[in-house]
Amino acid sequence: MRGIQVDERDSSWESNEPRYRIYVFEGAGSAATTVDLVDASLKDVEWSATTLAGDNRLWSVALVVDDSAHGRGLIWLVGGDYNSPPKSPREWRMRADMQDRLLSHRSRKNLPLTLPDGRRVIRLFPDWGREWPLWESFSEHYTLDAEDLPLSSELAADLYEWNAVWQARDETEPVPDGWIEHGRQLHARMQAELDAVAEVRPDFELS
Repeated sequence: MRGIQVDERDSSWESNEPRYRIYVFEGAGSAATTVDLVDASLKDVEWSATTLAGDNRLWSVALVVDDSAHGRGLIWLVGGDYNSPPKSPREWRMRADMQDRLLSHRSRKNLPLTLPDGRRVIRLFPDWGREWPLWESFSEHYTLDAEDLPLSSELAADLYEWNAVWQARDETEPVPDGWIEHGRQLHARMQAELDAVAEVRPDFELS
């Protein structure tokens, strides 16, 4: 996040008639249902999105903008297009917000901590004093060990060593060269091994 001080007179137009688009994603294929709201406040939009999503769906909200040169477009306000694979840390954060909102809701209602496609969310990131960089938010224990997941022994060993490199540095030192790239490779391997049961989130890149 960045803050930029501006001159409030730099805009050339304004509108009191926003059009909001709610996306709701459900099922194994993340099928999308969309609803536009007009004459609505942001509070109305959030309530409507939460109500439409219920216990088993993900939701996001965009501002609909009609541009005379480019036609109709969207500016994402909350979340994004769940069917578009994330390509940047920002897009991963937007996806994470959508997932965590649903999983937190399901946790409060004592429902299984699964996404609409039936999979769990496993987070990959290191933390001081932890042997394993594996986590499951909103679960009873939160922290995971390699044996809690169906990982190959080779991948488990590589995850342990990758985490140990992070732990060995001083808190004020930057991560070693190549550590982030190695983490990306481990994330891809984890996703391949756990694809049937979980989505793996590379949270080590999202801070």
